[in-house]
Amino acid sequence: MSLFYEDVGDGPPVVLVHGWPLSCRFWENQIGPLVEAGHRVVCYDRRGFGHSSRPWHGYDHATFTADLAALVEGLDLTGLALVGHSTGCAEAVGYAAVSERVTRLVLGSPALFPDPIAAELRMAARRHRIPMLDDVLLRLFAVDGHSTLDEQTRLYLLRHAADASPQATAQSLAAWSSAAPDAELARVAVPTLIVQGEADAFVSPRDSGARVRRAIAGSALVTIPRAPHGAPLTHSEQWNQLLLEFLAR
Repeated sequence: MSLFYEDVGDGPPVVLVHGWPLSCRFWENQIGPLVEAGHRVVCYDRRGFGHSSRPWHGYDHATFTADLAALVEGLDLTGLALVGHSTGCAEAVGYAAVSERVTRLVLGSPALFPDPIAAELRMAARRHRIPMLDDVLLRLFAVDGHSTLDEQTRLYLLRHAADASPQATAQSLAAWSSAAPDAELARVAVPTLIVQGEADAFVSPRDSGARVRRAIAGSALVTIPRAPHGAPLTHSEQWNQLLLEFLAR
């Protein structure tokens, strides 16, 4: 089992964790500004996605978190900021809860708690995977039913999502359906920023960002007006400003 990753820049490390069903290409609008601000940026593909290995098993929370730990510890990163998006926030929280290497945590549009949509998507992934992904890639970037992402970029992301392991695509949803993050959230003891799109059509802001803020002591929640679930791409200027200001404190 091997994880594909990119390691660029110099300075305090930042590790980016993408969510389902994408790859590290999701973070293209963040990597450059982070490097220019003086950070070492590590961006990786979760198992089964992008260019990482595609085993049949291991698409559960514990294994995803162990993958992240192996990457961080293999590169001997310390004093790092961990930045997750959507379902990728699960292993970011899981690792931050137990590792002294993490000094800051950023959670974008966290999809941490079980949601009925996960079971529906898993069934669709088994029967109509490509149409399901097409619909998901519309909802991730939609505000009031209208896409806020240009179609060329959406199709680019769809190609990456469609190329992922079908097993990983379906089984990752099972991990989301069975999530139980409360104990890990309570153990997070580093400064934490939660960034939520006000118009998130994929997970309810009330049941994601606001709920996580209540669970992590001392955390801060910032909502970007009229932004969708995929705000790091559609509202990258606002998202990057919040991220860089938080990392500079």
